[in-house]
Amino acid sequence: MATQHFNWISYYTLANELAARTDEASRRSAISRAYYYVYHLGYARAASNGFKLIDGETSHKQLWRNYSESPDHDCKKLAVIANRLREKRVRADYNKVFLRIDDEIEALIQDAQDFAAGLVALPPRFPDPTHVRQ
Repeated sequence: MATQHFNWISYYTLANELAARTDEASRRSAISRAYYYVYHLGYARAASNGFKLIDGETSHKQLWRNYSESPDHDCKKLAVIANRLREKRVRADYNKVFLRIDDEIEALIQDAQDFAAGLVALPPRFPDPTHVRQ
């Protein structure tokens, strides 16, 4: 049986479906799926440009530093979006209380869409891991 690669857009689709529900568990899960959609898109682009993980720090911190330390302004803007989604994902996954989740869910889903669009518009050579401090 042939193995097919997972299409990360499915996470974005699921995030939208979950965000449309009114229960908190669905909305928390929507935030998590939206973040991981962005994470995997960002990681694939970075890896295609030679990004490699090193021991001693989480893959998430390394990945978004790769974007934030880029000389390209749009790459830095993607890092801001990604880090905002990451912070919200951590809150959704680990905090007992997530104040104003209903007020934030729409903007977070939009952030994921904006990240994907920004990544497509980014020059293919970015993010360039040679600009990142180790």
